[in-house]
This record gives sequence, C-alpha cells and structure tokens, in this order.
Amino acid sequence: MRNKISAPVPWRRSIEGWTDTLRAAGLSAQTIKSRRYKMVHLSTLLMPSGPKDVTTEQIVQVFARQQWKPETRKAYRNTISSFFRWLHKSGRRSDDPSLDVPRVKKPHAHPRPCPDRYIAAAMEMATPSERLMIRLGAECGLRRGEIARVHSDDVVADSAGRSLIVRGKGDKQRIVPLPDDLADIIMDARGYLFPGRFGGHVEESYIGDHISRLLPDGYAAHTLRHRFATTAYAATHDLFVVAELLGHESVETTEHYVAMPDGRLREATTAVRLDV
Repeated sequence: MRNKISAPVPWRRSIEGWTDTLRAAGLSAQTIKSRRYKMVHLSTLLMPSGPKDVTTEQIVQVFARQQWKPETRKAYRNTISSFFRWLHKSGRRSDDPSLDVPRVKKPHAHPRPCPDRYIAAAMEMATPSERLMIRLGAECGLRRGEIARVHSDDVVADSAGRSLIVRGKGDKQRIVPLPDDLADIIMDARGYLFPGRFGGHVEESYIGDHISRLLPDGYAAHTLRHRFATTAYAATHDLFVVAELLGHESVETTEHYVAMPDGRLREATTAVRLDV
C-alpha cells in the first residue's frame, strides 16, 4: 500500500475543495482516493509555490524530472488538469496554468494473452482462493480491482443462467455471464469472495501479487484479461460483444486486447503464397 502523505499547508484547502467536487460528481471512492493521492504528491513537488501562484513552467519542470511510465505520466497530467480547471472555474484563480502542459501520448501495447499452458501450470500450484482469482481473470475478463470486489450479492439470475454484476472503473457497471460452478462458489461466500483482514475486501495489489507469483515472468493479472478477450473474440468474431464484456466504451480500446489467432494469420499467408 502507498505511504500516506499529507498535502503542504498552502495546498490543503484547495485540494479538499477539489476533492469535494469529485464526490459531488459521484466518482467512486477508489477513484477519488487515487486522484487525491496524485494531487497531494504533485503539491509536495511544486512547493514552495502554492496553488494560486504556481506557474506553467514550474509544472512542466516537475513533470520533466519524474521518471514515470507513460500511463503514470498521463494519469498525473489528467489529475493536475482537473484540479486547476476546477480552481479556475470556481474563481479561485484567474487562469489555468495546466493548459499548456504538454499532453502525454500513451503508447498502445500489443495484446499479450497468457497462454493456457501457463494458466494450467499456475492452477496446479495455486491455493483454492488463488484458483478463483485466476478463473475470474481468465474466464470472466475481470481486472484486479474488480476481482477484489466480487461479492455474493452481485450474482444475478436471468433466463440463460447466472451472471455477475461487475463494478469497474469509475464505478461503471456491466454484466458478465458466470460458469455455474463459479456462481455457486461466489454465492456460498455470503459476502466478499476475498474478504480483507479488517473488514471489507482485499486490495487490488493483493490480487495482482498472488497472480503474478504463479505466472512466468512477463505475465501478470492483466494478461489473463487479454486471454479472455482473445478467446472471446475467436468464438464470436464480434468486437462489440467483447468490448461489452470487458467494460470498454470504445472497440478501439478492445482491439489492443485481442491477439489475432495464430491459425488465421497462417491461413492468410498461405492464401497469398506464390505457386512457383
């Protein structure tokens, strides 16, 4: 877990005011916690300047000094933009110094579905609880945080069987069909499937650490989600269906999760081969 840090005094009231607007907008507690952490961290890096006198140049210098991965850099850029946009619109500042901070282009990684042979080997070594984590990733396409939050009350029945209400990013919900035996296990939990030591559910990092420990280097929980996407697309040939199951708003995002089956690639190259 992250070490808890406090915002410097000059920043505290502004950060709390901004955080209140995130709550008023109905963002999930986890999203608010993550954004607040990033803004507090940025405020410590921007000291001794306060929110009303920090400049675009100072913000750019802070970003230039950080050795962040592209996705982390993008998340921090979005956070500081949200904060200063609120500060400007609320009349607490006459300008928005984040407007000219360079935008971050996040590179799209290639799909990396975890091979079934690695999943089978992991299942052999896993505890019963870890096997459930793996199945929810590989068979249902859940993210780490979504696996951590699985609750017996989220299992619902329809005419075709039982499904899971998945609470994803931004507290957006989607429905994912469940295998019967997995639905039984979740319902039998009578609460969180992975309860925390002091109430509630485990952290998403707990799920990620357990899955990563069981898979070979280079494969982690998210590669189970890629496996789900690739397998689901191979069965349906419908990106819209796969996007719905993954909780993606755009099929363009889903395309980066789906690896083209090796057989189809080989068929394509065989078809264009010259007969000489």
